[in-house]
Amino acid sequence: MRARHSLVLLLLPLLSSCSYGYELLAVRIDGRVAFVVDPSSDYQPDCLRSIDVSADHGDLTAKPEPGDDEGLVRNGGVYWWDFRDVRSCENEFPIIYGTRLKGAPAESIGYVRAKPLIPGVVYSVGSEGDGAYGSGWFKILPNGAIENYASDPTPPVRDEEGYVVRDVGNEQS
Repeated sequence: MRARHSLVLLLLPLLSSCSYGYELLAVRIDGRVAFVVDPSSDYQPDCLRSIDVSADHGDLTAKPEPGDDEGLVRNGGVYWWDFRDVRSCENEFPIIYGTRLKGAPAESIGYVRAKPLIPGVVYSVGSEGDGAYGSGWFKILPNGAIENYASDPTPPVRDEEGYVVRDVGNEQS
């Protein structure tokens, strides 16, 4: 998640004042995890050019595979990371988890092939495209149902100066 937020901060200057935010929901389509725009979002984009899924607060780190950006997996808890050229918006919703996006790959951003999602882990999902950016959090329950969250269900606890004093998602047992 930290890697995604760092990238979003780097890309914010590229987003013009007409950029919009929207909420993403994880759903099941034909038994597979997919992402859709929340029908209650004020903005309803048609497409995206990037998507990333990470274990919230680095809950579990996946194992990098050949071709993956190893740093994103090991340091960012990334389970899927696919970014296309900034001029691309060829991928229409719904987006099926793990399906390689269409369009020319973005240069020097990296790629992570989708990893198996683990029930009980909270994941963050982010996307960008069509002049907008989306985000959401979800968890796959043991029975296979998907639970979505409008905001981070495990935000870190900060002191009055803004420093993280307790990171709920990263506590050691």
